[in-house]
Amino acid sequence: MKALVKYAPGKGNVGIRDIPVREPAADEIMIKVKYCGICGTDLHIWADEFPNSPPVVMGHEYCGTVIKTGPAAKATWSAGDRVVGELHTGACGACELCRTGKPHICDHKLALGSKFNGAFAEYLTIPAWLAHRLPEDIPWDVAGVTEPFAITAHCLAERGRLAPGSNVLISGAATMGLMSTIWASRLGARQIIVAGTQRDTDQRFPLARAMGATHVVNVEQEDLRAIVAELTDGRGVDAWVECSGAGAAIAAGLDAVKKTGRVILIGLVGPATIPVVWNTILYKELDLVGCFSSPPSSWELALAAEKDETVKLRRLVSTILPLTEWTKGFEMMRQGEVVKILMDMDTEG
Repeated sequence: MKALVKYAPGKGNVGIRDIPVREPAADEIMIKVKYCGICGTDLHIWADEFPNSPPVVMGHEYCGTVIKTGPAAKATWSAGDRVVGELHTGACGACELCRTGKPHICDHKLALGSKFNGAFAEYLTIPAWLAHRLPEDIPWDVAGVTEPFAITAHCLAERGRLAPGSNVLISGAATMGLMSTIWASRLGARQIIVAGTQRDTDQRFPLARAMGATHVVNVEQEDLRAIVAELTDGRGVDAWVECSGAGAAIAAGLDAVKKTGRVILIGLVGPATIPVVWNTILYKELDLVGCFSSPPSSWELALAAEKDETVKLRRLVSTILPLTEWTKGFEMMRQGEVVKILMDMDTEG
């Protein structure tokens, strides 16, 4: 089968390869992949800025149809079932984290698409427990963005515990920022301020408003601090959701959040470390909430919400490309020309 592979360590070293299809073990299922989304993490893997174990098939935001089941999985799954799924391959199931519903941060996890063969491939074989049944009324293009939607559910609803009536600043107007805007709106935020840059003005800012933002701020043209002060009577926002991974945005966000406010961290930074005015966190008595990936509970939240949010989520899918155009898709993502790109894994179509 055709697959997009990180075939060697170092920057780049990514290409389409022919690899064998792996038959499912007793407790596994084989999925015919329909779509797999390009994630910012995939760009970090290409640049060798995110841990990976080449050679490995990339991709982890997937949807598709079950075509084979191992003997132990037959009681739950059948050929023809529509699925989306988690990426926590290798989670041990026995440690404290796994036993308390957090396999996504198990020390033994081998993440799909970076440490375990992923979904930029015609077929994907995974442990059956990672799969979630896709409701029939959820279209494929919406299914293809379930994984990032589950992450933002985890970050804002579960970890962030965003309260109704909150004033919220969201740094970053790409996929995670826009999906965070959906969740902030669903959770009853009063004011939702989405901050971005000049390149967000034409496409992403209008989308942010459509997702529920009450205000958008171009930080290259406007004074974010002054706008936040005006909108919050000088107090600052109750919660700041950092989705950009940009040092300048992180510095501005720390300044914008109120004393005793909550900081919800989603965006990955490129370098291993960035400068942060650490004492600000102490002086303001901020609650600092780190978020990474998505536990099973957040997938249940996301799938339950997708029917209500189908119109919004479909608008975030900028284009669908064949696997052969992966370089075009990666470059469009780097340039900020799009929100979400789905790769069509039907290589025979």
